[in-house]
Amino acid sequence: MKEPVVIHFESTTKEKIKELSKELPSDIHFVRYKKPTWKKKEKVSAIRAYRKVDIFDTLHDQGYQVLEIQSGFGSIRPNLFNKS
Repeated sequence: MKEPVVIHFESTTKEKIKELSKELPSDIHFVRYKKPTWKKKEKVSAIRAYRKVDIFDTLHDQGYQVLEIQSGFGSIRPNLFNKS
């Protein structure tokens, strides 16, 4: 079964994700993607998912071309994130 994929925030930069790393879950990924019909425009998002392949499959099924998926951000365990 595929794990859920959640767009944590859009229109971001890698530097912003690094700055917020202490406040983010460790399953966050930096993702660059675009529609094949877009010439220069691309989206950059911070997406939560257990595996990179889940992100790729979800975006590909929605018609996007994945340019880059990078992990290694965040320091909070995913099961403890958003718990008060």
